[in-house]
Amino acid sequence: MRNLIFTICLFLLPFLLKAQEKFTIDLSSDIGLYNSSLDAQTLLNSLGYIDEDQKQAILKNMDDENFYYVDINNIIKFTFKKGISLAFGNHVTSYGIFDGELVRLGLYGNTSSSAQSFDLTPVEGKFFHYSDITLGYNISEQLSASVSLIAGHQFVSGEFSKLDYASAEYAQSISYDMALEGIENVPVRYILDNRSDLIALKGIDELFKSTGSGFSVGFDYKGEIYDGNYMISVKDLGFIKWDESTRHFDIEADDLLLPLEVSDFSEIESSYFTDELDTLRDLIRNNNFYDSHTFTLPARINGSFNKGILYNKYTDEYTITAEHRVGMYPMPRLAVDFHKTLDKHEFILGYHIGGLEKNGLQFKYNYKADCIHLQLFTRQASIFDLNSMYGVNVGVGVKFLFAKKDKEE
Repeated sequence: MRNLIFTICLFLLPFLLKAQEKFTIDLSSDIGLYNSSLDAQTLLNSLGYIDEDQKQAILKNMDDENFYYVDINNIIKFTFKKGISLAFGNHVTSYGIFDGELVRLGLYGNTSSSAQSFDLTPVEGKFFHYSDITLGYNISEQLSASVSLIAGHQFVSGEFSKLDYASAEYAQSISYDMALEGIENVPVRYILDNRSDLIALKGIDELFKSTGSGFSVGFDYKGEIYDGNYMISVKDLGFIKWDESTRHFDIEADDLLLPLEVSDFSEIESSYFTDELDTLRDLIRNNNFYDSHTFTLPARINGSFNKGILYNKYTDEYTITAEHRVGMYPMPRLAVDFHKTLDKHEFILGYHIGGLEKNGLQFKYNYKADCIHLQLFTRQASIFDLNSMYGVNVGVGVKFLFAKKDKEE
């Protein structure tokens, strides 16, 4: 059914374009990799051997709750004169939270001579990949709405409700107590068996097979107030229902591990290690089931206010924006931008706080000609100061404007 709808949209598109006097084609792509704790300089210093000073630098930046965030979007959108638009998009999002003590344990292990115990929660994360077809319509000059049909590709969700770790003096024993709830719909076996081909972009179409379906709606409202322009929008208000191949698992486990006394390394039997792996494998195998799962998309709520600035040679206008993704951002992302236009070129520099990103600069460049518009942007513009750079984001957009020429009489 989804393939049929997609085919119909592609078939009708040329006729819709031909019937319009004016239309535009927008191509946009962006990739963002963010974290809330480690700056680029610290990461670069940690690529090789990590000495004591580098370990302390890493731990100094850690908080009780640390975030990571990945967001990749590719969209092609056709907009027609009468306010109708048709867009095709592909989206990858991953985000999560982890405790700083988990990083400390990874750096130092159980090397302490004194007894240690850690509560390593919170540890949780999500990953989802989907494509959508979006039909938009301008209900009035101020209000527009959109409906999206969604094909889900992969989904992973996991959360430790308990993750306790303890070690005795001089690491004479190690114990753990954990409770993990997770859901996944990913072709793991295919990825492992074909990882070399996938790196070379061969057989990648398997990763775009539909394993879920859903829909979402969106609304935009714009107007004027205080001699400026404002806009309020709600996007991704919907869900994806993953099919019955989705695996659910609920694992509770605890164990006490004692050190292996060895007088001769040649006497170590491989079964000592494989038995532990078999125990973990049995836990996963015996505590899972397959069933469908409905995932609510993290809805985007945005608001902005833009106003011109008179008699200032450095800036022409400013924009204040607020963005929130429900169930995903711990607090809204707030930003203020200042615009400067020089002929066909517009430069926008701003500063942002909140969301899942570290506070920092952002930058956008727009070029507008008669038949083409170009946009380059980044939400992480501190590239010249690696100590203030907590992520990488690059985005590009191109808009083509078409209009029918008047027929000669």
